[in-house]
Amino acid sequence: MEANTLRKHFDYLIQSTEKLQLSKYVLERYKKHYEDVFLFCVEKHLDAFGHRNAEDFCRVKCLSLKKFAAKETAKIAYTTAGYFENGYFMWKSITFTLYPVCENYEKLLEGFCRELLKTLSPGTVRGGAGIIRQFLYFLEQSKVTSAARMTALNVLDFVRQEAPNHKSSMAKLLRTMRKFVCFLRSEGIVELDVDRFLENAGRQRQKALPCFTDDDIHRIFAQIDRSTDKGRRDYAIFVTSFRIGLRASDISKLMLTDIDWAGKTVRVVQKKTNTVLELPLPVDVGNAIADYILHARYKTDCPYIFLRLRNSPSITPMNPTAFNGCLRRYLEKAGIERTGWDGRSFHALRRTAGTNMVMSGVPISTVSQILGHGSMESSKRYISLDTETLRECALDLGEMHTEKEGLV
Repeated sequence: MEANTLRKHFDYLIQSTEKLQLSKYVLERYKKHYEDVFLFCVEKHLDAFGHRNAEDFCRVKCLSLKKFAAKETAKIAYTTAGYFENGYFMWKSITFTLYPVCENYEKLLEGFCRELLKTLSPGTVRGGAGIIRQFLYFLEQSKVTSAARMTALNVLDFVRQEAPNHKSSMAKLLRTMRKFVCFLRSEGIVELDVDRFLENAGRQRQKALPCFTDDDIHRIFAQIDRSTDKGRRDYAIFVTSFRIGLRASDISKLMLTDIDWAGKTVRVVQKKTNTVLELPLPVDVGNAIADYILHARYKTDCPYIFLRLRNSPSITPMNPTAFNGCLRRYLEKAGIERTGWDGRSFHALRRTAGTNMVMSGVPISTVSQILGHGSMESSKRYISLDTETLRECALDLGEMHTEKEGLV
């Protein structure tokens, strides 16, 4: 295929992507990725770009990129491959593995994940699987193509390599590696004794992120124009998280059939834990959702409650990542400053719901059930945010005699 003909195909892909109503910043990044794929085709003298080409392209390009940029690059590569193989443009989610491993290691990883799923939630297992995939990729790069040939030095070298990337999650790295080695021992694959390398250095400190104050909530909600379709939708989403404490991933997947209007309950299958929650539906939440459905949500057979706006190219549910963008704009309008890692994200509405329950006297075990936490330890972090109640727990040291002492 001549370069001019190939150029026309990529111009068509870019024009199709422009119709998706993406932000100009995201669109510019995607255009650059398309150009990178085009140059790859020219350099390799390719007449077409299939999935095998996409794998080769990503293997070369993505390993030098940060995770977010690698995912964007892979999305464009596989979208291009789909276009050349199927003959039409399709924008959909793709599964891309940044650390590809051989078939034997893939089967080993699958077996390890099945074992973890017996005691851990799917979300936790996915996090652990990512670490072990990196380790197996590290073994392959070290010319160790069989787990039976791995040594204690391989484990130690990997931990040393990854330690700078796990400054705040070193305990997770060590714990996951320890479980994997135990799994290999139980399967009779290795007889390594590397426990001394994988002991936790100390109890991991947990940071209690702040929640929104009553004034913050009032100012945020005051910025939402509920006379518009977008305002009705955003208000219903925000009040659902603030009053019930649902995660963004669960709100985005709420279906019309999940709400029992007569029984005033809402049923949720949590994406993070895959467990079912049936919660009371507060009046204000029910009214907000009903107002959106009746007056703002366009008529469609799509089963999900919260949809993208009417100018979207297709009728699809809102992506949970878009919730943070919406909140960020309302924070700016409200004059509430936001800095990196300050905890003022959409998830802070969930933390605020949990904190309000604790402050109103709801037992921590009940808070854990309502929020759908897999462990009560997760809910205990909300106690540290209840400053006034913590003051009542402080011991009075007024009657204790103290004196200042110094070194002799």
